[in-house]
Amino acid sequence: MAISQHAFQSQSDLSQHFAHIHAHPKAIDLEHISVSQLLGRDYVFINSSEIQLPIGNNQLAQALLDELIQRLGLAEAHTVAISFKEMENGSLSFVRHDLSWYKHKICKIENTAISNPEQQEFMEMIWRCSTAAEEC
Repeated sequence: MAISQHAFQSQSDLSQHFAHIHAHPKAIDLEHISVSQLLGRDYVFINSSEIQLPIGNNQLAQALLDELIQRLGLAEAHTVAISFKEMENGSLSFVRHDLSWYKHKICKIENTAISNPEQQEFMEMIWRCSTAAEEC
């Protein structure tokens, strides 16, 4: 009886896992992405009002960012991913996603909210030089 119950629970967990994966897009829409190439880096800005990276699911977030960086044709060692969101007061909020690589694939993502005023100002300057800001 215990074996059968364990198998049922695993199947249930598996179903929930697949339902969670299918709830997220398979690729990030380039319409909500902008790129700034400054200081020897490629800064990829992701509009988090439109695209939510599945930070709670590291494997999915890694796969989405891997695929995005490949589609953009960017060099992995020089890429910095940043989510941004416009606040009600018009200011921008940034989260930097530090990417660690192994065999040309992202193996780790560390997320850091930018709260230091100097870092915030730096991120805003880089964003203003991005492709999305140029269109505004």
